[in-house]
Amino acid sequence: MTVFALKIIAAVTMLVDHFGAAVFSHLVETTSQMAAYEMLRNVGRIAFPIYAYLVAQGCLHTKSISRYMLRLMLLAIISEVIFDIAFYTQVGGISFLHNTNIFFTLLLGVAAIALYEQAKRRLPDAAWSIFVAPIAAIPPMLAAWLLSSDYGHIGVLLIFVIYIAKPQNRNMRTVTMALALCLIYFPLLLTTHGYTLNIHYMFSLVAVLCVFAYNGKPGKNNAAIKWGFYFFYPAHLVVLIAVRVVICRAT
Repeated sequence: MTVFALKIIAAVTMLVDHFGAAVFSHLVETTSQMAAYEMLRNVGRIAFPIYAYLVAQGCLHTKSISRYMLRLMLLAIISEVIFDIAFYTQVGGISFLHNTNIFFTLLLGVAAIALYEQAKRRLPDAAWSIFVAPIAAIPPMLAAWLLSSDYGHIGVLLIFVIYIAKPQNRNMRTVTMALALCLIYFPLLLTTHGYTLNIHYMFSLVAVLCVFAYNGKPGKNNAAIKWGFYFFYPAHLVVLIAVRVVICRAT
């Protein structure tokens, strides 16, 4: 499985999830419709772990991590108003400092990795430095928590942990992702919504299988494809908002 294939899977499952959250949620009236809605959201649990892996892997191959962060920041800013309209118009309205979109999480994940690498270079070459350097990831995690970005500080942590575990190593990345997702979901399994979250965790493991199948090859890749995947996020949200408006006016 190539990077291109991973991006397609992540984009499609994200679209399914967001259709459920932004459109179908406004149509739910019966038990069967609720079951369909929950299935759409379950499928969406596949997307973020793949994106988290792709970002961690991207940090290894990017020629400039600062330009990588700049691209993510650009998309975060462009997408924010659209994201708020798609998901939060009825509960919080538009806000650049609360309930922020997934690109803020990806950006802060890269920031955590960049700070970690800087800390490693500045610390003395000693065995204990590998335990001290990860502290550099705390400020980006705190920022994600304060911004309540999509997947929040847990999302930043997942990106960071995958990077630390060497995303190019198939066995390490697979075990690390499975354990990290388990730790992310396990505390929530103890709540009254444990069953639903357990299903979410099981679906997220599909992402682990996809990452395990990754063969290290980029697949189809050019500037149009690269930027197409970036702008797919705000573009698909605009389409979903339009679909919701049409459906709501028709009902």
